[in-house]
Amino acid sequence: MAKFFFIVSGENPTLPFAEVQAILEAENHAYSVLFKLAQILVLESDPRCIEAVAWRSSLTRSCGPFIARCKSSTEEILNTIEKADLSPYIAPGESFAVRIKRIRGSSPQIDGLSLERKIGRIIFNSVKGIKVNLKRPEKTFLGILSDENFVFGLKTVEIKAGEFIKRGPSRTVFSHSAAMPPKMARCMVNLARS
Repeated sequence: MAKFFFIVSGENPTLPFAEVQAILEAENHAYSVLFKLAQILVLESDPRCIEAVAWRSSLTRSCGPFIARCKSSTEEILNTIEKADLSPYIAPGESFAVRIKRIRGSSPQIDGLSLERKIGRIIFNSVKGIKVNLKRPEKTFLGILSDENFVFGLKTVEIKAGEFIKRGPSRTVFSHSAAMPPKMARCMVNLARS
């Protein structure tokens, strides 16, 4: 069992979390929820659970292996990253980038761009033979600021919402006022655990 983070949609306070859990149950992946923050779910499950969520979810934005969590102060964040063993997540010769995502304006006192640079420097110095590539990195480390907490992980999956928008009522030959939006329809199917 490994730990994973999921950044979910902020459209609804409960449906995105319930959808991820329903997908794992439908795909017979045992899991245990470690914690929830605003738009973040961290759980422990089989590594194959990422594929199932990426394939089926309509309300998940990105996910990947969870590395660390701490309070959202720059000093504590940098100490946590320095203590983390990053060698399982990036190998010599690979390129990486660090991105910071702020959920609902959390921790406005932290400068995201400066934090990206500082974390990138720590990663670069801790694993020998890696390269920085900000445009097309092989690995993207993601730091998420939410509810005065900092969650750090390796983003392995990003789900684009555009596919659901393409199937929306305004783009079909026939539409009805009672038609359910495709994103919500997919979520309902997942909640049914089918």
